Amino acid sequence: MTDQGHTIPLSTPRPSGRPRALVVGASETAALLHLPVLARLRDVGRIDLVEICDLRADAAEATRRRFGFASDSGDAVAAIHRPDIDLVYLLGNAQQHHALGIVALAAGKHLFVEKPIAPGYTEACALADAAHARGLVAVGGHNRRFLAALARLRALAGRGGWTYAEAVFHKPEYGRPPPFGAASWLTANGIHALDVLVYMMGGLPDHVTAQAGGPGACPSTFSALMRWPGNAQAVFLCDNSAGERREGYTFHAPGESWRVTEAGLSGRRDGGRPPVEFDLSPTGDGFAAEHDAFLAAVAGGPPPPNTIAALAPSLFLAELIEAGYHGPVRLPKPRAPARPARRSTVLLAGADRLRGALGTMPETWRLISSVDLEHAATPYPDVVAALLGQGADPLSEAALDRLPNLAVVGTVGLSLVRYGPDRLLARGITLVNASQAYAESVAEFALGLAVLGRRRAFVASRAMQRGGWGTAQPPTGARGMMLRGVQAARPIVAALGIQGPVRRLRRHRALASLSSYTGPSRDLAGALVGLIGWGANARAFSQRLLATGAHVIVYSDHADPVEIRAAGAEPASLAAVLAADIVSLHRGLTPGTRHCLGATELDRLRPGAVLINVARGALIEPAALVARLRRGDITACLDTFEQEPLPHRHPLRRLPNVFLTPHIAGGSPDMHISATREVIAKIAAHLDGAAVTTVTADRLATMT
Repeated sequence: MTDQGHTIPLSTPRPSGRPRALVVGASETAALLHLPVLARLRDVGRIDLVEICDLRADAAEATRRRFGFASDSGDAVAAIHRPDIDLVYLLGNAQQHHALGIVALAAGKHLFVEKPIAPGYTEACALADAAHARGLVAVGGHNRRFLAALARLRALAGRGGWTYAEAVFHKPEYGRPPPFGAASWLTANGIHALDVLVYMMGGLPDHVTAQAGGPGACPSTFSALMRWPGNAQAVFLCDNSAGERREGYTFHAPGESWRVTEAGLSGRRDGGRPPVEFDLSPTGDGFAAEHDAFLAAVAGGPPPPNTIAALAPSLFLAELIEAGYHGPVRLPKPRAPARPARRSTVLLAGADRLRGALGTMPETWRLISSVDLEHAATPYPDVVAALLGQGADPLSEAALDRLPNLAVVGTVGLSLVRYGPDRLLARGITLVNASQAYAESVAEFALGLAVLGRRRAFVASRAMQRGGWGTAQPPTGARGMMLRGVQAARPIVAALGIQGPVRRLRRHRALASLSSYTGPSRDLAGALVGLIGWGANARAFSQRLLATGAHVIVYSDHADPVEIRAAGAEPASLAAVLAADIVSLHRGLTPGTRHCLGATELDRLRPGAVLINVARGALIEPAALVARLRRGDITACLDTFEQEPLPHRHPLRRLPNVFLTPHIAGGSPDMHISATREVIAKIAAHLDGAAVTTVTADRLATMT
């Protein structure tokens, strides 16, 4: 039977009945590569597709309908322990493959795992040992796309084997982090090409010289020169920052050379003989062949070539290459089995927004979906933690009643208002959020605003877009004389106590347009920066400011002055902060802080000051802000607004001394990944009994 390049032998089903399969993982890759093969195996009577499991309930349901599974769920461990399941297919990340693979083998299930088969060689050996101890079949999906050609070529090598080999695998993944919980792009993607060399050359080399590098923090380019007993050699090249995908293998023996490429298998022999070509197309044959070999072994056939025990040495070799190793290759001695770690059941809500960090979750976590909880008729006393992805629905009172031992709830966000934090605290549940990830991202953004605002870059950009050059210049002539007179009169006006009438007079259009000069371009180093509020955002921003040589003063109505000084800043009054060169808001929005900056406070801003708001728009009284900015002698950098989106005709959009951004200071995809990892780490630490930063009732009172 052939369908879209996947060839499936039409063999007879097992006499005892078709094996019943559970598939864990409904990803796009699974739907593209593996599930169509399994569906065709089901159609020819080789297998029954019993359950598809994924923490994303919508993905699990869609996959069930598309490929004809009998049921779907989000609780992999419960599904593995179903007595009617014979086979478990794990199509997730390396950590899940190991953790759930051990559970499946312990439950007596045969196992198929996609690459990477495990986080490392040690974990792969644990899977292989568990399968061997129970007489089970455990294989890995290394997807040798050229399997038929390689098998034919291995037979052609005979006893002499190949004396020289070349393996090349390149892929255009520049700038992307390695997926599937892998340590690098080699174990995530290129390991199957490395495994081809191990397979074709008869085992591991006895010596390797490797290099690993590439752009970015995580290695993406790899090369290795390997030597086998008898002086056979091979070269391995893998570049995951290439411009196109390319995969190919060349094998040499005295007087002959053979090449395996997308076109098939071809060879030449010395002596002028014509080239030899075999019609062995690589398209899709490896996926189907691996699944077929797995089922054949389960039915009592020979061990397949892709057992986890056979693939584990390639993972060890990959680890050496990732480390840039040079020296002899010796497999480590088997380690004594580790004591089983205490497992924790963790509820996931909004799992579709957590996929980028699932590989960082502890292997000791048993994950269940919030949808499973909703449909459960009985309590889940083993659930001790809940991880709520961005935008997840709050846990209802009925759901909380079914979680009697819930100890900690982590939200991948900053604000907890929508999750009902008071009722969670009332139940004795600890709360953690992604305060540090948000703080680092917002502080980075605020630093950019401070630098560019201080340099008058935003005003200069607007001038250049209108055909000008340089920063805005102070007015000259009669207009300049009038402006200087107004500025000189300020001390007299203050002494007479007539600021109110003068402020109303200055709102007149003729006078309000006098000044559009916000001061000269200045460095951030040496500037006095005043922060209003002292939370995680302010601390991260202060740290960056101090590194530039700026001086930081802080007004906070709840922070300990000792803590502020320990961070390198100085506590100050609100009046002193408002008189700084840069004034930046970092308060939460509460009834007590709403409109805390009104006309009186804004009038204290000195000419040339930069006002930054990356906190909450409603901290500033909007009419007073517009009036102060219309005087034209300060610059404002605003990322948040009382009304969002900002109305199309709002006066802030027309002022030349305002730089506006649409609430993006803390919203990058990179930050969301960091936020998820932070919350995972906090939950894990709390469950281990370590001290973590939590959200207390007192902290809630100062948060938005």
